[in-house]
Amino acid sequence: MKPNLLTMGVMTGNSLDAVDVVITKLSPDGGIHDAQHYAGPFPTELADQIRSFRETLKASDGDVARAEKILPLSLSEIHANYIKVVGEACLATIVSARTAKTIDRDTTPDLVGFHGQTCAHLPPSVARQKNQAPYTAQLGDAQALANILKIPVAFDFRSDDIMNGGEGAPFAPMHHLHLALQTKAQGAFPIAFINGGNTGNVSIITNQIGRREPSVFGWDTGPFNHFPDLLARREAGISHDVNGEIGLPGAVNEHLLRLLFTRSAVTSDGANFLTQRPPRSSDPQWYREIPELMGAAPVEGSVLSLADRIRTAEYFSAYLAMYSLSFIPSDCEFPYYFGLCGGGWKNPVVTTHFRSLMRKSPGQIILQEHQRTFADILARLARRNPTVESTSAFGFDPNSMEARIFADAAARLVWGEPFSHPSVTGVSKPTICGRVRFPTNSDPKNFLVGRALADAGTLVDLQSTRGFRDPRFGRAISGWKR
Repeated sequence: MKPNLLTMGVMTGNSLDAVDVVITKLSPDGGIHDAQHYAGPFPTELADQIRSFRETLKASDGDVARAEKILPLSLSEIHANYIKVVGEACLATIVSARTAKTIDRDTTPDLVGFHGQTCAHLPPSVARQKNQAPYTAQLGDAQALANILKIPVAFDFRSDDIMNGGEGAPFAPMHHLHLALQTKAQGAFPIAFINGGNTGNVSIITNQIGRREPSVFGWDTGPFNHFPDLLARREAGISHDVNGEIGLPGAVNEHLLRLLFTRSAVTSDGANFLTQRPPRSSDPQWYREIPELMGAAPVEGSVLSLADRIRTAEYFSAYLAMYSLSFIPSDCEFPYYFGLCGGGWKNPVVTTHFRSLMRKSPGQIILQEHQRTFADILARLARRNPTVESTSAFGFDPNSMEARIFADAAARLVWGEPFSHPSVTGVSKPTICGRVRFPTNSDPKNFLVGRALADAGTLVDLQSTRGFRDPRFGRAISGWKR
């Protein structure tokens, strides 16, 4: 029998601006109810160190061992500090939930779903063009975290997808499918969930010709917060454009928009990621700091102001979210409901632009080469005025969304249910994702999760260390397939 689980999900995104944690009550019948959300601070120095490691890893073609040798910092120290920060945020979330009485004062989560920090990602769609093996690298030793928290930790979700031919991302669509089963009961269906993080991703849950059950699709849209945040850090000394205050007085520059679309998201084999069809997943290492965006080169004769450059970058985020809807299969009903989540949508400039694009409001710039694409998207809406709202309007806290994905992934691992699907990542078959670590010197059967896995006959396999060459990372790091 599959147990109800009080699960804690924890996520640190590519923006490296916070540790997002959520405690969620999940039940096998589809119930998903948040108990507590917490956003812990991410130390600036640690964020810079991880960015340095990511750059070194990129220069080393994803080879962790080679990158560690030439890194001018201690990777082990970076890792130890990262786990400490994550552990502190998780413990603070438990305290916060007990204080708020959203869980009982003697209650501890049954399980943690830990994503880790992505440092490199080479999906099959790019790897095959370079005649290389795909890989993905998430920093974070789950055993160390389990020892801090004294709670079982599920982790290394992306490796199983990569090792079975998938892109390793995005994982949000499977979680959004579970949420859509609830929105459908409210009459909000078909629905799209669009996440605005450092990278954007979209999930489409809809009716498909010939299928009785809802179909799910998803893909990365490309850079979202990446460029506005980069400009805000470099030129304004702040982590992001708070409330769009820098971009609001600026103007969208069509020439810079075209440069961003054609040159800013180039895969390691030189292809434009933005025009690639799904399944696809992106990586910040492909995002190019084009000189016109960075104020290092003129646009049509003059260097643009910071306000114009950030405004154009923010418009670009909304533009890509809209453009990516062109990939919705033609045999599917087009969604009329759009749930927005992720920090990027807190910027009213981005949100207003996206709503305006969806509703064909005057004054929005559409590149000439995309006029037909955008017209086709609007035609599929069949003159209906779409509902474009924060996911809170559908009953789901947008601040909890990314962390909740991995709370859900952890629960599905315990229940023996797939969390990646061919229609999303291109994986060869629906795949159960992840492994589990229990606190050292503890009997797994002392935990609800351990007993459930033992009853299912999967406890030994999910604890296995087979395939792990570096405990600080998952199994599918560069070199896993030789």
